[in-house]
Amino acid sequence: MRTPRIDIGRVRREQIVEAAVAVITERGIQRLSLSAIEKKAGMSRGQLTYYFRAKEDILLAVFDRLLALLYARVGQPETETAADPCSGTAWEWVQHLLASVLLRPPASPEFDCLQHTFLSQIAHRDDFRRRLATLYGQWRSHMGEGLARDLSPAVDISPHALAALVQAMLHGLSVQLAADANAFDRQEMLALCLALLSPMFPTGNQAGKKRPTASKKNGFLKKPRSRNHSPPLSASAGR
Repeated sequence: MRTPRIDIGRVRREQIVEAAVAVITERGIQRLSLSAIEKKAGMSRGQLTYYFRAKEDILLAVFDRLLALLYARVGQPETETAADPCSGTAWEWVQHLLASVLLRPPASPEFDCLQHTFLSQIAHRDDFRRRLATLYGQWRSHMGEGLARDLSPAVDISPHALAALVQAMLHGLSVQLAADANAFDRQEMLALCLALLSPMFPTGNQAGKKRPTASKKNGFLKKPRSRNHSPPLSASAGR
């Protein structure tokens, strides 16, 4: 049996990205340089620029790593299947997302550092701000589509506003836990968040009962479009 061929280029690019992540985590984005990446990766400048033409390209690859870690942490509700990954109801997704942030550790110890590093750049890098704004906007839009289908008819609130609130909960809780892992009782906080949100969903008050079978696709947390369709970033590197 023939041994599968190793993609050396992919391996090298992964090593460079891991080295850049390590530099950012240990020393901060201000210390990220091609020289620092070379030293951490054990490569020459020629090897580095063969796979990434500039530091900005490495920075974009690190951003993609952050997104991959995010989706690895979130996963999908138990009611969904690989064949139909967007079948869960909005209420099932709300429960799943909150439980993921509160009860599931990050897929990598570098996640919090990477997330807050990119957020810290938006004050003086409009390209990062636009990229993150577009990303969050896509998530709110997809979330709003799912909420629009599943909200209780008695709820007089726009799906977009509720999507923004859920997103704020996820971010706010994540930030507090990043600063202090024991900031609050996680199970208690999860129960509180679900109690506040459940009246907005017809199935929300059925917590603990068998989850209903979803009949509509929500696309609640679709992955964003590829980087080629995102707002362009400037050539200057900051993380």
